[in-house]
Amino acid sequence: MEVLLEGSHYIPKHPEKNINYYRCILIQENSARIENIMNKGDPSVVLYHKFIITGFLSCKDWGQHHSLLKKLSGLKSFSGSKLYYSYYDYMDAFEKVLFYQNKNFDHSWFLVFDKKFHGQIPSWFLKWWEMFGPVPQIWLEPLQDTLRYFNSRLQFTNHNSQFLVILYMTSRYRIHWISMRNYAIQDNLLNREFSVKWWDNLKIDPIISQIHKDFPLPVQRNIAPVTRS
Repeated sequence: MEVLLEGSHYIPKHPEKNINYYRCILIQENSARIENIMNKGDPSVVLYHKFIITGFLSCKDWGQHHSLLKKLSGLKSFSGSKLYYSYYDYMDAFEKVLFYQNKNFDHSWFLVFDKKFHGQIPSWFLKWWEMFGPVPQIWLEPLQDTLRYFNSRLQFTNHNSQFLVILYMTSRYRIHWISMRNYAIQDNLLNREFSVKWWDNLKIDPIISQIHKDFPLPVQRNIAPVTRS
């Protein structure tokens, strides 16, 4: 692990592009909040992080081209000069900030969409979801049943038909989950292993009730027989 920056388990494209760089991008664009959850017994130790997705900036909103640079406020380079970022850096930021790791290799992320989240999910977010998003198998059985019901009632557009239904249900109803990462050696190569698990404190009954309220079954009306005189 000597080739990796301390706490940042990825190889940066540039020495300045550390986790703090990507974190500042997401905060500046109002796309995520990151909270440190500290150990009450030892306030210097981070138990885990919360990653709260608040929104996405679209390619159209960015400007003429993805490589168009914006100035990063609140952070300067090692030499004290200004730092800049492109839309490519913005996309990378969602992934890179979650590559933080502690010395014990047991760090976890509490992930959730903000309650005010709205707007269109970009296509490039699929890559992030494949690495960090939950899978139905970790959900409790009643919530899995509700996912199948949600799938049967949701009306797809051309854009959102490319995404898994679980992504829409998770983002719309703020279903929390936990993401972790570790390493394994396979064929003499060091590979990242991503895993997710259920958050035991999540109350699912209000979620299930709200989904059935938002997507009720159609009312079947009895048609009276027509009699001819």
